[in-house]
Amino acid sequence: MFGRSVLLVLAALFSGVMAAAAVAETGTAQLMREHLRSGQLEELRKDLADRLEQAPADDELRFGLGATQFLIAIEHMSQFMYRHGLEQPRGLQGAVPFLRFPLPLNPAPEPLTYEKTRGFFMASLSDLAAAQVTLAGMGSGDVKLPVAIGLVRLDLDGDGTASEEETLWRVFDSTLGGGNITAQDAEAFVVVLDRGDAAWLRGYTHLLSALLEFPLAHDWQQGFDASFHMFFPRAGLPNAILDATPSNLFGDPSAASFADLIAFIHLMHWPVTEPKRMEAVLGHLESVVALSRESWKFILAETDDEAEWIPNPRQTKSVLPGVPVTQETVDGWLLFLGEFDALLTGRKLIPHWRLEKGINLRRVFAEPRTFDPVLWMQGSAALPYLEDGELTSSDTWSRIMGLLQGNFLGYAIWFN
Repeated sequence: MFGRSVLLVLAALFSGVMAAAAVAETGTAQLMREHLRSGQLEELRKDLADRLEQAPADDELRFGLGATQFLIAIEHMSQFMYRHGLEQPRGLQGAVPFLRFPLPLNPAPEPLTYEKTRGFFMASLSDLAAAQVTLAGMGSGDVKLPVAIGLVRLDLDGDGTASEEETLWRVFDSTLGGGNITAQDAEAFVVVLDRGDAAWLRGYTHLLSALLEFPLAHDWQQGFDASFHMFFPRAGLPNAILDATPSNLFGDPSAASFADLIAFIHLMHWPVTEPKRMEAVLGHLESVVALSRESWKFILAETDDEAEWIPNPRQTKSVLPGVPVTQETVDGWLLFLGEFDALLTGRKLIPHWRLEKGINLRRVFAEPRTFDPVLWMQGSAALPYLEDGELTSSDTWSRIMGLLQGNFLGYAIWFN
């Protein structure tokens, strides 16, 4: 994200060592394996929901249902992108969250509008909220769900069938250039999801929701109309004619994409149209912090060692064997959570390079004004939020970076 898309985060996992896990499957795990490998997400969701209604205290069922609802949200996002002909602009691959899906080319995309895009964001919020509500009902007992992630199938193009080519290991292999992953690798790549991972997943849904709520709080149609043809060049957008010429004066195909990106940034003067959504962004970010702390409470208490998604410092069988989690790593992440929480609550303020007072971040969400990153950098956008008080310090952030071995972004994507 924070933001890598879930598909590309998992693709990165497959570029490492495959981890086999010999874990006894429960009835829930067997049910999920069968449906996920056949791409029957909706059938799986209904089956798990029916079973949970009969056994509401079964946290394994609840975790399975929440994870399935999350996968359905990702599937719906992918289908929207494919329906309107998402293409990765040259030179800007993976530059924008939610526009990073490794999809085949749609030969006949449907027209796209700003209103449809907002509708897509709202539908995605609804999908994620379903997973949030389900996972929120979990107790504190341990759960174990072994999942061979690479063998999961999603109906990425929305044709009603999750084909063999839409098995995630094949999608990941294509993303990595082809020939890096085999079916045997995918079979062996098993993640044993546990109670800490349930809190992690719930936190991730809140993070994605925050990223969706922010643009919905503003009017950014001018930038959309001017530049989004760089992602959807055949969807009938107003300035698609700019892509009609295959070459340009610079002789560099990526030059047009960078020009469109500059135009989008130039038009980032977004009036607030739905201020309540900015409060929702704040609420989601607060939940991310709380749930990250909750996940680490469970992770640090674990005594097993089975294909861990996020291991504690005593566990050695991580699905990311090349990325160590030491006590210093945990200390650095918890220090970051404390500092970020202090900023979200307004207990600490953000310094500005040309102002003596600090910025109260909480008031930025509670009292939103037109969003303009240039004016924030220049300082005038910060003036309404200035206060006297304790500033977050560069020493604290240097310590966080040191404890996280200078790889804050990498750990943030992983740890959430």
